[in-house]
Amino acid sequence: MRAKIPEELEIETFCHGAMCVSYSGRCLLSNYMTGRDSNRGQCAQPCRYQYALMEEKRPGEYFPVFEDEKGTYIMNSRDMCMIDHLDDIMDAGIDCIKIEGRAKSAYYAAIVTGAYRHVLDDVAAGREVDPVWRDEVEHVSHRHYSTGFYYGQPGQYYDNSRYIRDWQVCAVVTDCDKDGNATLSLRNKFAAGDEIELVGPDSRPFTMTAPVMEDSEGFALREPRTPQTVFKMKLPHCVPPMSFVRHAVQLGAKD
Repeated sequence: MRAKIPEELEIETFCHGAMCVSYSGRCLLSNYMTGRDSNRGQCAQPCRYQYALMEEKRPGEYFPVFEDEKGTYIMNSRDMCMIDHLDDIMDAGIDCIKIEGRAKSAYYAAIVTGAYRHVLDDVAAGREVDPVWRDEVEHVSHRHYSTGFYYGQPGQYYDNSRYIRDWQVCAVVTDCDKDGNATLSLRNKFAAGDEIELVGPDSRPFTMTAPVMEDSEGFALREPRTPQTVFKMKLPHCVPPMSFVRHAVQLGAKD
């Protein structure tokens, strides 16, 4: 395409995120069944509906479609991930990459776009890619990754329809001084002694053990519990506002 179009005409390509049952980007089911155009960000996610089989000469007779006791995975999709192949994308003359984010959280958007930004910068500068950024796309909720149709048929994933959710956001940093004294807002429970990670805007992730914290009145706080609770925590160094505190937790499954 690049060789056959004007140089000023930019090319965009999809590089990361959920691929519907159409896989090629046609996303027809949502439009056909509900009138909601997935290419305009309105996908009704019909690949998540439960289906039965009916033979046209036997109307009203429904045959269950299942592969195990939990249901059917005939429409299962992998998620696309091209972060390992950005050099090929750049060599192909692509001007813009598209990351899918329908119904995703701010955490998902921040982590994935940040990871791709850093890897793109490394590739463009001819530097070796820092593996920490490749690892970041494993820290968000996702289905098993594939490269889509870039290098051949991607194949379906039949084992289960669950997302891999191995990390959970515990808190968001709202303010932090130069000495690492941070004010945070709670999202999910964690406690002093837990191993946590911090990652923020343009900040390399780092691991630490959660210390005893302080509540809004200055009293020792070992385990903040109520969402949106504001508390204080000492960090090893200053981090930017909107940094995320996360910890490992088994919310999904890889089998």
